[in-house]
Amino acid sequence: MPERRKIAVSTIKAGKYFDAPVYLDEKYILLSPETPFTEELKKLFQTWEYQAVLTSGSEVDSPSSAAIEDSGDDVVATATIDDAVKDQETWNTVRKIYSDLSEFTEKLFAHFVAREELPQSRISDKIKETIENLRNYRTYMLRLSEIKGTERNYIVMHTVKSTVLCLAVGQVLKLPPHRLLELGTAALLHEIGMVRLPQKLYMSDQPLNDQERKAITAHPVLGFKILRALSFPMPVCMAVLESHERIDGKGYPRGLPGEKISMNARIIYACDSYSAQVSRRPYREARDGHASILELLKERGTAYDDQVLRIIIQLMSVYPIGTYVELQSGSQGIVVDTNPEDARQPFVKVIVSAEGKRYMDPPTVRTSADNYRIKRTLQSPEIEKIRQLEQASRAGKNE
Repeated sequence: MPERRKIAVSTIKAGKYFDAPVYLDEKYILLSPETPFTEELKKLFQTWEYQAVLTSGSEVDSPSSAAIEDSGDDVVATATIDDAVKDQETWNTVRKIYSDLSEFTEKLFAHFVAREELPQSRISDKIKETIENLRNYRTYMLRLSEIKGTERNYIVMHTVKSTVLCLAVGQVLKLPPHRLLELGTAALLHEIGMVRLPQKLYMSDQPLNDQERKAITAHPVLGFKILRALSFPMPVCMAVLESHERIDGKGYPRGLPGEKISMNARIIYACDSYSAQVSRRPYREARDGHASILELLKERGTAYDDQVLRIIIQLMSVYPIGTYVELQSGSQGIVVDTNPEDARQPFVKVIVSAEGKRYMDPPTVRTSADNYRIKRTLQSPEIEKIRQLEQASRAGKNE
C-alpha cells in the first residue's frame, strides 16, 4: 500500500480532487476520490485547528477515471460535517418523540388499570401529533429496529412501534383524516385487553401451556369489550377485535378469512408482527429489520394481506432503514432511505471503508451498482464496532 504523506491544508485549492482517499488522521477517511475539497471544508479545518491531512494520492482537477468507473452516478451525495450534525440532531428529536409517546402510552394503560378510563380526546390529540411527526421525520421514525425502550413493560414499546408503522401505511393508502385517526387509535389500543391478564403471561421467557395460550388469545375480545363499554367508535372496536386474525382464517379469536377482516385490522396485524420481531423479548433477542421482513414474506397471502405487506416493504425496503450492511466492495454502512424503483436496493450511507477506516464525510450510495450491491447484513458485534467508531468520532469533535 502506498505510504501516506502529510499535505498542508493551506496549500489545497478549493474544488480540487485527490486520486486516492484523503485521511483526517490514521482513523478517519475525510474524502473519497470522487469528492472535491470544498471551500466550506477548508473553513471547517480552520475552526477545528487542523493544519494537515494524510493521503497517498495527488491533487487533480477532476475525479480520476477509476473513481468515475467505480462510482459514477451511484454516489448520491457526500455528507458534510454540518449534515452529520443535523442528522444527529434529527435523530435526537425522533428519540424524544418515541420517548414521549411511550410515556404517554404507559401512563394511559396505568390510568385505565387504576380508573378504567381511556380519555378519547387526549388519545386523538396524541395520534394527530404522531401523524404530523411522521410527515416531518418519516425516514427516521421508521428505523424501528434502532428504537430501544424500557424492558419493564414490553407491551408499551411494542404498541408504540406498531402504531407508528400503522400510521405510515395509512398515509401511503391516503386514508382520509378521520379514518387515519381511527387506525391510529385502534393501533394504540389493540393490546389494551392484555392489561386484564397477568403480566407473567406476555413477559414469560418460558413456553406457554394450553391454558395460558387460551388466556392470551382472549385479549382481543377483552379489548373489544373495554372499548365498547367506553363508547369508542365501532371501526376502532372492530379493528381491535380482529387485530390477530389471519388472511387464511387461522387467526383468533374468530378465525375470520381475509375478506371478512377489516382493513384496519389487516394493517395492525402485519405491523404488529413486524414490530414484535424487531423488538427484544424476554425469551429472545430482537431480529434485524431484514430478517424480520423475510419472516413476513414467508407468510405472504396466508397470514398477511398482500397489499399491506407490499406497502410495508415499500416503506421499509427488503433491507429496512436502520439496517447495517456490508457492500460488495467490502465497505460497511447503514440503510438510510428506500428505493421506490426496487425494494431490494435501498440507499446506504457508507460509514466504514473496506480497510476498516471511518469516513469523516460518509457518502450515500445507490446499491443498484455492482460494487455497491448489498452483500449481507451485519451481526451484532460488527454493528457495535461501527457504533463505537461513531461515538469516538463524536467525542473527538466535542473535545
